[in-house]
Amino acid sequence: MLNRQNGFTTLEAVVVFVVIGVITVSLAPRFMGVQDDARDSSYTNLKNAFQMAVSVFHGKWLIDGEPQPNLSDGPEGELSDKIYNLQFNNHGYPLIAGGVQSCEDIFENLLTTTGLTSDDYELPTDLEEDYDADMCVYKFIRAPYNLTYSETDGAVDLVHRD
Repeated sequence: MLNRQNGFTTLEAVVVFVVIGVITVSLAPRFMGVQDDARDSSYTNLKNAFQMAVSVFHGKWLIDGEPQPNLSDGPEGELSDKIYNLQFNNHGYPLIAGGVQSCEDIFENLLTTTGLTSDDYELPTDLEEDYDADMCVYKFIRAPYNLTYSETDGAVDLVHRD
């Protein structure tokens, strides 16, 4: 009668470890970029949500009969007409107006359900960057992206920072 042993021989264990190593090395690059892809997708979705919110805002302005803003007190004065608690310009897009309505006000009023706050982005200063006065630029702190909004035509863009 033969005495039979249970378990793997050393050679079998080495072969299994080599096969697992080969599989890991060949599949690792495929999964390495998954986190970056997920982050890119979430910021692309944020850009699309912001563009959609601006479009809805503009649509509301059109439905309301394209009212003209009350600029009797100048761009820094108290504006009486609002849509979704935001002032609008002559083109029906959220207005960027110094002491009345900031880029932060626009972002946080249009995107109320994202959970993003001013702690998640910073606004470039005039000394830091050269941007038009009719444009908001949101520099995200945890990602290499800028989100831009133009009050002239309501355009929203996502730009990768280098």
